Amino acid sequence: MSVYFHNTMLPALASALESLGLNDKQSSVLSGLLGSGSPMFVSAVARSAKLNRMTAYDILEELSDRGLVSRVKKDGAMRYQSIAVELLPAYVERQREALEETKRKLAEVVPQIALLRMHGKVLPKVQLFEGMEGVKQAYEDTLEGNKGKELYDLTGTDAIYQKMGIEWLEYYWKKRVRLNIKCTVIAPDNEWSRMMQKDYAKYDRTLKLMPKEFTFDSEIDIYDNKVGIFTFSQENPIAVIIEDQTIHDTVKTFFEFMLLHAK
Repeated sequence: MSVYFHNTMLPALASALESLGLNDKQSSVLSGLLGSGSPMFVSAVARSAKLNRMTAYDILEELSDRGLVSRVKKDGAMRYQSIAVELLPAYVERQREALEETKRKLAEVVPQIALLRMHGKVLPKVQLFEGMEGVKQAYEDTLEGNKGKELYDLTGTDAIYQKMGIEWLEYYWKKRVRLNIKCTVIAPDNEWSRMMQKDYAKYDRTLKLMPKEFTFDSEIDIYDNKVGIFTFSQENPIAVIIEDQTIHDTVKTFFEFMLLHAK
């Protein structure tokens, strides 16, 4: 059963565990415990997950704090076991309910924060996002914070496909369509850009090409009174969102000029 579990069920399980917010190492440790079906020593967990013993121990403690792993002490030795497989759906449901409650509470305070922001009392007009998760959060603002329902993108398609991945990009595009946000894109002439151009109707976007020699590893998003700058050239990608009407209007003017000359 262990071989079947790891070789056949792991991809689907990894996706489910990722949806719980587990990182790769946490998912690997929990997968090993679930596949074992019986308590394991820290050393055995470490071998299964291909981690050193100290790292495996720290992760086991983290999973224990989340209620996904429990400790079993027998004959003076501590072992660890996963939550019962049949209890995972109920665990996911509890997490979903907790997230919905958090979302509800945040929705209640957003208008208050927006009011304070209008008076210039809190939140800077320039926000910096670091790392892949930070960049994804910045992209969410181009959708959730897009009251005008229009998005103008200057996109380095090679870099964004390599860094963000097609699965996340399709999630983003589908959400944009669901929110009725129209998108106009200028991108270098390459394979990825032409593929995006073919899907214009499916994802409600207009895409024009600029000469392929003008390539770049970043993206500029223009929406509402904001400009989002995303860079993918470094190992640790970053995003900056600038909220300023004058900067927005200036960058959009440049964009419209480029749009006239793109094909």
